[in-house]
Amino acid sequence: MSRITLSAHGYELAVNPDYGANLTALSWRHPDGRLVDILRGCDDTALIPGEPSPVGCFPMAPFANRIDGGSFSHAGRDYALPINRPQDRCAIHGFSRFAAFEIIFQGEGTISLLHRYRGDVFAYDLVQDIIIDARGVAVRLAVTNRGAAMPFGLGLHPYFPLEAGARLRFSAAQRSESDDRYLPLRFVPAQTVPDLGGGFALADVAGFDAHYSGWEPRLVALERPSVGLSIKVSGEEAFSNLHLYVGPDRDFVCIEPVSHIPDAHNRSDLAQHGKLAVLGHGEAFAGTMRISASEMSSLNANGF
Repeated sequence: MSRITLSAHGYELAVNPDYGANLTALSWRHPDGRLVDILRGCDDTALIPGEPSPVGCFPMAPFANRIDGGSFSHAGRDYALPINRPQDRCAIHGFSRFAAFEIIFQGEGTISLLHRYRGDVFAYDLVQDIIIDARGVAVRLAVTNRGAAMPFGLGLHPYFPLEAGARLRFSAAQRSESDDRYLPLRFVPAQTVPDLGGGFALADVAGFDAHYSGWEPRLVALERPSVGLSIKVSGEEAFSNLHLYVGPDRDFVCIEPVSHIPDAHNRSDLAQHGKLAVLGHGEAFAGTMRISASEMSSLNANGF
């Protein structure tokens, strides 16, 4: 497995073009000299083609999250996709996360990678651009439809490690309530439990999984006081929605900027909370996630 490392502005990032252009490391040089992990890192030699591994972040295209039964209808036709999560009878996270990407450009602190996918239902080109600058790390996904008109979605799935005392804060209008397969049943007001705006302790929400619409401003603050790190995650362009998942052992949180709700292909009744983009042949759309790190101030250390 190949590993490409980018270093700039205090950030060190590793990306693996042979394994879905996954980020396998991202760290930041703290002012005291420590190199602190921002994303969960992994050993590239342990990656198994086609198998999930504990990477730091992977791209989701041409859809994010789940499609019930791997099937949907569009423009009067029925389509079936491979079920890659059989225990939940779902297609999940698209077709690019394990694919080999081509390097189309590499410079100082930047790289562009391309996946050309040609399937029976979807045909597309996906470009992942990574740019490290003074504002932090930007990861941009742009998909271009190379087939017939189809509904497309995008997302990024980063894993942030957690320690005792970690807290999260953001604002959103609505939160999903889901069935036991994490498919949305309805949306309810978001400012209930946990207290998003006031900042909540991630140790209190083990195994938490929810989707948020009306994510405004498109910013999440993650505070990790035990390592003195403040992280900001934002979404731009098509990334209007947020998916949040806290691991069952409370050792990581996934803060996922996405373009649509789970199972949007089959939930037209919930389209107001985040619908797919129908792209004609040659049409494209894109979303950008930005991650920045800074030293926690004494104010932040006391709860933002």
